[in-house]
Amino acid sequence: MQQTLTGCAFCDAPPGTETGEAHTWGQDERVNHPICVDCAIQAEPDPDERDHVACDGCGLVVDTLAALTRFRVELGHLEGPLQLCEPCSPGGLATYWTRDLEEHLVADC
Repeated sequence: MQQTLTGCAFCDAPPGTETGEAHTWGQDERVNHPICVDCAIQAEPDPDERDHVACDGCGLVVDTLAALTRFRVELGHLEGPLQLCEPCSPGGLATYWTRDLEEHLVADC
C-alpha cells in the first residue's frame, strides 16, 4: 500500500503545514514540490560580486546562476523565484539545465 504524505519538500515540516507550490522544469516536464511558508520566504541577499549568486536556502555562493536550481514559488500572496543549491533542492539539481555545483563554488556564507 502506498501512502502519500503532505508537508514541505524543502524541510521537515509535518503534514498539515500550510503549503503552496514550488515548481521548476525537469528534462521533459514541469516538476512540482510542496513548500511551506518558512521555506518560501527565506532569501539570502545577493552577494556584492557581479555574477556571484547565493543559494536562498543556505547562503552558499556560486559564480553562476546556472549552478543553482530555480523554482517558481506560488503560496497565497507570496509569489516569486527561489534559487537553491543541490543540497537544499529536493531531488538535487534539475539536471536539464544546471551545471556542476562544485566547479562553481565560491564561498560559504
